[in-house]
Amino acid sequence: MCISCFNSDIPKTFFQCPNALRVFDLSYTGISVLPSSFNLLTNLQALYLDCCNKITDISILGKLKKVEILSLKKIPHKELPKEIGNLTSLRMLDVTGGCVHKIPSKVLSRLYRLEELYMKCEFGDWGSKVEEAVGQTNADFDEIISLFRLNILKVYISDAACLPTEIGYFEPTWVKFDICISRDLSSEMMLAPDDQPSRTLTLDRTINGLSDWFINVVTQKAEKLEYRECKGLNNILKEYEHGRLHGLKHLSVIGCHENLEELINATTWDPSKPVFESLEELHLLHLQCLKELCVGELPLGSLCNLKLLKVQTCCNLVNALLPPKLLQRLTNLETVFCVNMEHMKYVFASEGLELGTILLTKLSEMRLCALFELISIWNGPAPHAIFGNLKVLAVCKCTKLKNLFPSDVARSLVQLEDLSVERCPNLGIVIEACTSLKKIYLFPELKKLALINLPELTWFCTENGTVHTECPLLEYLYVDECPQFVNSASASVKLNDQQHLNSLAKRWEDMYKL
Repeated sequence: MCISCFNSDIPKTFFQCPNALRVFDLSYTGISVLPSSFNLLTNLQALYLDCCNKITDISILGKLKKVEILSLKKIPHKELPKEIGNLTSLRMLDVTGGCVHKIPSKVLSRLYRLEELYMKCEFGDWGSKVEEAVGQTNADFDEIISLFRLNILKVYISDAACLPTEIGYFEPTWVKFDICISRDLSSEMMLAPDDQPSRTLTLDRTINGLSDWFINVVTQKAEKLEYRECKGLNNILKEYEHGRLHGLKHLSVIGCHENLEELINATTWDPSKPVFESLEELHLLHLQCLKELCVGELPLGSLCNLKLLKVQTCCNLVNALLPPKLLQRLTNLETVFCVNMEHMKYVFASEGLELGTILLTKLSEMRLCALFELISIWNGPAPHAIFGNLKVLAVCKCTKLKNLFPSDVARSLVQLEDLSVERCPNLGIVIEACTSLKKIYLFPELKKLALINLPELTWFCTENGTVHTECPLLEYLYVDECPQFVNSASASVKLNDQQHLNSLAKRWEDMYKL
């Protein structure tokens, strides 16, 4: 039963006799009191009180002995009533999203049938002297460890000090977990049960100080690891080694790390041991001290499965985002996002690589925004067929960029479908073509082209218009605030009649504004 008509309270006579009701959903209602007749719901198996922020007392729930699912998301209670411990049939308990920070001791350990637990609270005996005098102390994390049927755990705890240093012979076998250890309890980082939790760990400290049992049960099984405002992080390889992060698929490093100048320092690493061989996504955000992604040469097989790289607001990165030695390890890279970098001059660099080296064969999407010192996307001689699989390229607010590609790179863009260039005030041409080699550049798959707010743009290829560009599949062309380009567009980009009819499609602007 789902009830949405209760804007105040449930009538006291609503339940008059033992009831066969099995599922009761009171979420998002304005009720403030659960009537005493609630205990007549003797067959109730699932109860949802999500966002019932006026309820002041839920202790009566302890009488619903057959309840297996209890969802109390975003309730205003600071402490879960001890009567909840009577619900020994409970298989799922969710108290996330609200202000429940305390659970009395000996409550969780009594819920021995619990299979899923979602909570945000404090652990450990940190109560006041008055609470200690009456025996009202906080639950220990050991109570969670004792739940041998627990398969899914999502918990947000304020300090790693609440984790036991040792546990007994029984180690938890959590199939899925989302564990956040952070001093910032004001941040809401817990997901709802229906968000399909994976194996996620969020830390504001390094792995080095975590107990061995926690590394065995959590870190070495983690698929997603996120560092937020982590102190003491200075080389991610130390974390990889200590935490045994061989299965990690998603790594995020977020926030100011005062000692993190190099994400990876491989100068003393064993060259026979690849690192982060399962990693698929790497996110680096707001790392103000970071100067280089990698120092030294990574062993073969390192980062071989990385598909997505996102770097944002790392203002001390100066030279190339991906230098040659790192670039040749990223054999499966598909997507690059690079945003708000004040000093970076290049995205890729190839100096020192052997002639004929094959790179970035799977790169399909690249988005570059607010790279104020960028002078070229590629630095050095471009390898053969570079960007041969690139389908989407968006460039915005790269103020020093004068062209996107030289001619040798442009000839490889045979898969490009979507090109957007916006607010690059010094961009004079899109492709710096060599007229002695080729009179026509063919973009056989290009379907969408947007050129917006480019005051210096004169030609698509070369500065004299002798080289033309053919786009036989072009469907949408949007040109705006390019005063010098308008008069030369017909000579620079060759379209068929139907494509002229589709030009200047307004929806293009809505889709591709950065």
